[in-house]
Amino acid sequence: MIPKLDASVIITCFNKEEFLDECVASVKRQSRQPKEVILIHDACDKPMAHATAHTIILPQNVGVSMARDVGVRYSSGKLILFVDGDDVLSPDYLEKMALTIHDGADIAYPDLFVWQGDESYLSISPLSITVKTLKKFGKLPIPVTSLMYRSVYDNLGGFKEMRVLEDLDFFVRALCKGYTMKKAHTLLWYRRYEGTRNNQDLSMRKKVLSQIMEQLS
Repeated sequence: MIPKLDASVIITCFNKEEFLDECVASVKRQSRQPKEVILIHDACDKPMAHATAHTIILPQNVGVSMARDVGVRYSSGKLILFVDGDDVLSPDYLEKMALTIHDGADIAYPDLFVWQGDESYLSISPLSITVKTLKKFGKLPIPVTSLMYRSVYDNLGGFKEMRVLEDLDFFVRALCKGYTMKKAHTLLWYRRYEGTRNNQDLSMRKKVLSQIMEQLS
């Protein structure tokens, strides 16, 4: 039997129950299984428990940052993988992520297949991300669905409570602290659709983005 990875998969869900079965199934079919799967329902309208996950139902909506923090506090793995409830992982996702971590990265991230109706596309991530490359491109085209050491999360104090771009802020702070970020050669199936936070008011997103990038100066 292949030993389980010392990793906690933390799935957060807010009214994405229609996609949740597919998300959890993609974790269940991983070539390397995690130590545990923790599912946080952030006051969903129709929360559901899963036999393969420790399910926590929050009575009030606290937002994605605090929901992830709840998951971390209930978890015990040396490594942490954050997953949104509408994500789907390729079968080798955890295995390839862990190999990248063991090769010397503090945070491993994937390539993306973005589901967006007729405008779906493949997004190839850079092999590594540094402060220099981030300053050059002015954005960080990777998802929160990245594997990291628990110590990275703890040392950064987790995600800040922000309406948008809390994942970008987290990764920028990680780079500023000297943590290394490298690509794992695997694929995340990432949904984007009308009403997601990524499609919210552009002027507000630009303002938040500017504030985050100021940390690099």
